Amino acid sequence: MLVYFRSQHHKVTIRNKSLHIWYNVEQKLKRPPYVNRDHGFCGPCPHDKLSSNAWQLTDLVAHISSKHPFLINIGAASTAGGQYDPTHPLLTAMNVSFSALLIDPNTDSSLFNAYPRRNNIQIIHDFIWSESVVQNIFERYNVSKHFTILKLDIDSYECSVLESILRAGYRPELIHTEFNPIFPPPVIFIPIYNATTKNDWKPALWSNNNLFYGCSLSALSNLLKSFDYILLEVDFWDVIYIQREIAKSTQIQVPANDHIAYRHGFLEHSCLSYCKANAKLYNSKIENAIKTAWNQSNVTFMTNVIDLFAPISLKTNGKHPYIISP
Repeated sequence: MLVYFRSQHHKVTIRNKSLHIWYNVEQKLKRPPYVNRDHGFCGPCPHDKLSSNAWQLTDLVAHISSKHPFLINIGAASTAGGQYDPTHPLLTAMNVSFSALLIDPNTDSSLFNAYPRRNNIQIIHDFIWSESVVQNIFERYNVSKHFTILKLDIDSYECSVLESILRAGYRPELIHTEFNPIFPPPVIFIPIYNATTKNDWKPALWSNNNLFYGCSLSALSNLLKSFDYILLEVDFWDVIYIQREIAKSTQIQVPANDHIAYRHGFLEHSCLSYCKANAKLYNSKIENAIKTAWNQSNVTFMTNVIDLFAPISLKTNGKHPYIISP
């Protein structure tokens, strides 16, 4: 009987654990730095500035003791054959237990040749859209409702695709994606997805000169909060979310809010000064327009500036619709 009560007390203690929060950089637990070459595409940032002490997915999986060693990587193709993809270290020969679906419409084999060749790693060439991702990928390939990691990098409608996956009941332990850092917290920015006009835009959302390529950090956080995920890490434009209950039960450290994570992970990143010329990372006109909206409550001025950079419909000549909330 005593053993029973002790076990029940242990369950209650775990269930009632609070989040382990950091509020400033000094409180954040330091991890060994590594070179994150996933951030090297902005060109002028030298390799010695690509250093990061953010959580790596290999460290996170070890920390949470994942019971479902499986990942889905949407947007797996990259230069160096995927060698610098955030999921790559999980799939090397050192970790043969991890199975994976690697998904990308690009069929150039050189963009995948760094991934191990194993029976439990499958490469799929398909386009990912909000209305078809569940049926074409998750249901077709019998994906379990619970798995380790969903990595999403499509440079466009991440919020819409994530919502479709999560509304269908899929619950990865960790979500690794990218956000649009041009719109800082607490700004909500979301390019509105429409299945009938998804290919109608010039430039395309995923092109190198389009700043509509994804939703803002706070937009992601608001969406994922509704499915009980919490922000875990910001590392330049990369962001990781974790199931809230896993964060509690493992006592993993999380930032107090989006502002703190954005400031530490993006604004104070060693590469930012080198990458401000990249249209997908920084825009001084929009930065000033957002400040004006905050200081003068002039939302109209802000939207007029953003409209200058909106993609144009090839059919109607109209501007790409979006949600913006300063």
